[in-house]
Amino acid sequence: MKKYIFIIGAIVGLNGTAHAVTATGNASVIIQRAITATQTQQMNFGIVNPAATAGVVTLSPAGAATSATLTTYGTATAGHFDITAAPSTALTISFSNGTVTSGANSMTVDTFTSTTTPASNTTDASGNLALNVGANLNVGANQAPGTYTGTYTVTVNY
Repeated sequence: MKKYIFIIGAIVGLNGTAHAVTATGNASVIIQRAITATQTQQMNFGIVNPAATAGVVTLSPAGAATSATLTTYGTATAGHFDITAAPSTALTISFSNGTVTSGANSMTVDTFTSTTTPASNTTDASGNLALNVGANLNVGANQAPGTYTGTYTVTVNY
């Protein structure tokens, strides 16, 4: 029987040295303009007469306060924010419930609605967006009289 011996060259090559290669990779990034949001008009539900049962006052983004069960009057105004971001860019806008208080008494502000100019939450060619905000004010039964103030949160993201 004949034996054959095969010599196989390893990856390191026949002379025992390694072969190396280097390559250059590319990288890129876009730095977007920081978003700013400035409140230019405070949300105001006007004047509300409480009732023996709880009720809701709805403030539209146009600034009209209405209620099916409570009497509202006085000057109501929608909240207004001026937003700046990258030009011609769609933004995501969200809200967190707020609370208004007068001493130990409080009411919740929720169910936010909004309109933007230009429409569709997209900034104009200069990067500007006007945001009008309405919401619901949840008035308790026999809500204590007082001047109630508080906050809510608007979050704007790319």
